[in-house]
Amino acid sequence: MSRWKLAQDYEKNWWLDQSNKIDLTFYKNFAKEITELLKPFIKIDQNTKILEIGSGAAGIITHLNSNKRYAIDPLEKFYSTIPKYKNYRDREVSYFAAEGEHLPFKNEFFDLIIMDNVLDHCSKPNQVLLEVKRVLKQNGIFYFRQNTYHLWGRFIRAIMEIFLIDKGHPHTFSKNSLHKILQNLGFEILYRKSDGYLSTWLWEVKSNRIIDKIKAVLFVNRDKYTLILRKIS
Repeated sequence: MSRWKLAQDYEKNWWLDQSNKIDLTFYKNFAKEITELLKPFIKIDQNTKILEIGSGAAGIITHLNSNKRYAIDPLEKFYSTIPKYKNYRDREVSYFAAEGEHLPFKNEFFDLIIMDNVLDHCSKPNQVLLEVKRVLKQNGIFYFRQNTYHLWGRFIRAIMEIFLIDKGHPHTFSKNSLHKILQNLGFEILYRKSDGYLSTWLWEVKSNRIIDKIKAVLFVNRDKYTLILRKIS
């Protein structure tokens, strides 16, 4: 089984297990947060063409104010069979079963692309970002949020990857590595925000899950890092 397929199976099983437990209104909170952050950079109206890559069960896209909303996820055919997920969705959103490495859209189609903590799940992260650039209009906006790790955290995660301890996340990123990739692709950083490693460490210390406590002891703490970017070349 390929590493990416293993990650997809892990993701599918997680969402299947959560289907009777999870409160999907977290999507609404994320959408509100993102909308406020984007206000200085793009006006979202009924004609704004928006794509969410890795929309999952319903997606942030569910709660954005546009008539031209699209979402892709490799597991879309699975999510659409779960009544709770399907019923929560806005039927005006067009959902596609597709991979980020091969977006089924024409060049420079979207005004705004959203990718929230997805890149580390992908098979070929650089190819996904190349596709983002391809389908985003010139001067279009890219909202990108990703868990990042410090040097020690990346070292421990490399060891974890050898033993497939974290099956759902094949890739690990630092802030600097993301900056380099995105700027080399022709994206300008308009906004950046770091939640900090400490908040994650405190959460993991208090968690009831053994794996979280192990991460806290080993200081394998993630920092949720948010970027708003503009395609300039």
